[in-house]
Amino acid sequence: MGVLRDRMSGVIVVALACCVVGAGAAPAGAATAACRSLPAPAVELLNAGDAATTFGVDGSGVRVGIISGSFGNAGDEAVAADVTAGLLPGPGNPCGYRTPVTLVDDPAGDEDDEGRAMAQLVHGIAPGAELLFASGTSDFPGAIDRLTAAGATIIVDDVQGGDDRRYRTGAGEAAIQRAVDAGVFYTTATGNFGVPGAPGSPSAGFPIGSWATEQYRPTSCPQNVADLFPAASVDCLDFDPGDPADPTMGVTLPPAALMFGVLDWAEPDGAVATRFEYVLSLADRTIPFTPSDPDLATGTAPLQNPSETEVSEVQVSVVRQVTATSGTPPVALTWLPFPDRPELSSQEYFRSTATDTVGSALFGHQAYPAAFRVAAVDAADSTLETYSSLGPSTILFGVQAPVTVSGPTAAGVDDLPVSTTVLTGSGNFRGTSAAAPTVAAAAALVRQLRPDLTPEQVRTALTDHARLDTITIPWDASIPTERSVGAGLIDVGASLQALASAAPSPSSPPNSGAAATDVLPPTGLSAVALLLTMGTAAAFIGGGLLLLARRRQRLA
Repeated sequence: MGVLRDRMSGVIVVALACCVVGAGAAPAGAATAACRSLPAPAVELLNAGDAATTFGVDGSGVRVGIISGSFGNAGDEAVAADVTAGLLPGPGNPCGYRTPVTLVDDPAGDEDDEGRAMAQLVHGIAPGAELLFASGTSDFPGAIDRLTAAGATIIVDDVQGGDDRRYRTGAGEAAIQRAVDAGVFYTTATGNFGVPGAPGSPSAGFPIGSWATEQYRPTSCPQNVADLFPAASVDCLDFDPGDPADPTMGVTLPPAALMFGVLDWAEPDGAVATRFEYVLSLADRTIPFTPSDPDLATGTAPLQNPSETEVSEVQVSVVRQVTATSGTPPVALTWLPFPDRPELSSQEYFRSTATDTVGSALFGHQAYPAAFRVAAVDAADSTLETYSSLGPSTILFGVQAPVTVSGPTAAGVDDLPVSTTVLTGSGNFRGTSAAAPTVAAAAALVRQLRPDLTPEQVRTALTDHARLDTITIPWDASIPTERSVGAGLIDVGASLQALASAAPSPSSPPNSGAAATDVLPPTGLSAVALLLTMGTAAAFIGGGLLLLARRRQRLA
């Protein structure tokens, strides 16, 4: 997901050994500056520089499928220019990697070719890998199935599916499981939904922007809230796990702040027994938001400061209608950033407790256990990005038994140079959408060295050698690292070294970018996403596409 940054980060120019090659031949390793118009700093940062020279792997023989918004909306000339510049494989690639990207589907639209930027990052680390692309505009589960059918053994996505929600699985998770069962190593961007407390505020150093409790705690509502429901018996969620009870949670909104508010509770869709309302109390009015679909355990509303000059203090309440069927399920509030708008700066309850979790924005297929969930570390200074979504996340429905993932599986790097602007206009690709393809490329090197490994064994090979000592984590020390960065930043060289002694010969030594000729033709596939909504303006749950590439700033 592309993320706006107010400066163009510095990059490390990495020169790797390259030999003179003839027509159709691939070099011994990732491209040198002579082969590429842009550096590939992820190669050095992930310790992948010796992959070809020491271990004989560059991704050859491995097919990597990419799911995003678009690949070639900028036109054939832009794609051809990337190939000529050594940033993508195809005829005319100066490094000798001449098998072009296979477009399983890439319908015309207004997307910014984020999928092409992802492909460039995979190619920079694993230039021998064959790349396939499926658009993320309508059918995310189908995109997974089509890429699997096309022979992809690694798939990476950066989209949010239309049924991605807390507490439950959907069609996307089922498709991921089918792919993994077929031998695919599946990796996904965790999302750019992390929100840090503002410097100088009580929340500084803590992830905020969400609040969840393992069981609804009832208490009396404030009078202004109770007055909204004169004909109903209601109570309110107690945000304070101790004494006294507190039926509101205060949040601070800077001028012009706007976020998407989502209320979820853990009851099965189609059998919702408890009715909740989301209420905002402002200085001059109290605003209720009723979930639009009574069959779904979710509701959405804006969290907004309409003033362009003044800070706004808002009190949030969750109201339960007390009936014979009312329960006390787990409840979660999440505020998702809106492109180019300020976020909440402080949250009254910002510390997690034994029963309540604050700051988790990992949900949907990004929280599915079978997926390798990728956090983002800034290539410029090796600091974990504060917008990189944290865990934990619990799934209760659609699984045989409740399961909780603690957070991302591990981290890749973002803030990387690409030829497309990816929303930023700077030429550097930011966000977990940039980090995820660096991990997919690392997996391609592992799979070429050891094609016998299962997806779980590839995961283990990457996480067992990931490192925490090479990165800076900006969160308060009380936040477990497993919530934010998982095993740490992957170390490709260490993973390959550990596998090399028992490895059979690589499946296909670096040889010809045109070796794989049995690619299936385009299939007409498209992929899905989420139409975010605010109140009556749009619909949050439903069709449409939400690339995880929305613009974000990282606090300095």
